Amino acid sequence: MDGLFLAEMTSGPVKAFFDSDFCGQLIVLVQIGMSVVSWAVMAGRVLHLRDLVRRSARFVDDFVRKDDPLALYYDRYPFTDTPMENVYVKTCARLADLIPERLRVLLRNDPSTPLRLDAARMELVESTCAHATDEETVELGRGMTALAVITSSAPLLGLFGTVWGVMLAFQAMAASGSANIAELAPGISSALLTTVVGLVVAIPSTIFYNVLQSKVEAYTVQMEGFAEELMGKLTLQYRSTEG
Repeated sequence: MDGLFLAEMTSGPVKAFFDSDFCGQLIVLVQIGMSVVSWAVMAGRVLHLRDLVRRSARFVDDFVRKDDPLALYYDRYPFTDTPMENVYVKTCARLADLIPERLRVLLRNDPSTPLRLDAARMELVESTCAHATDEETVELGRGMTALAVITSSAPLLGLFGTVWGVMLAFQAMAASGSANIAELAPGISSALLTTVVGLVVAIPSTIFYNVLQSKVEAYTVQMEGFAEELMGKLTLQYRSTEG
């Protein structure tokens, strides 16, 4: 084991790191930090999306089983803060706020009292539903921006480190007045290290970003479909046929 460690120290990426100047070493350390952040974001988003899909499916099943689209809202359903539930709660709260006071009194006395809202009020409810859907869509993308930045910037940092290292290597060669490959090779090796590390960071980040993005888009489509179904049921149940 000690022999392998010593061999690694005298050759390979470790030696290339210690042969690098301060700028090259700093770039590698930044890239390693970006790798840690990207893996934390990827793991967190995978678990979060999996949990969202499970809880949202349970909520939608409960919603579909109710004849009255406001039933879950009034029955104090145990909402768990999923995007679909948030769209539902905000939309239903907006509709409840638009109920005229006289109808609220009747509903408190008799929950079976027919409730009808005019077209203007229903349009406000629809606008609230659309706005809530847009807000939740933006929230779903939280964390993906950081992953996209890491995916694109890690290789560019590596390229910068490589160009910087090659420039220093050729400056050293010019100063010595010789083109000895044995003297030039360590500098070139150190320069290429930043590109290697950048690719190691970017490749898994790119793969996971595309996978996660497809899952976010799939969930967004489901949420938009739920919002349309919610508004359809609310319109059928509560919109007045007059005006």
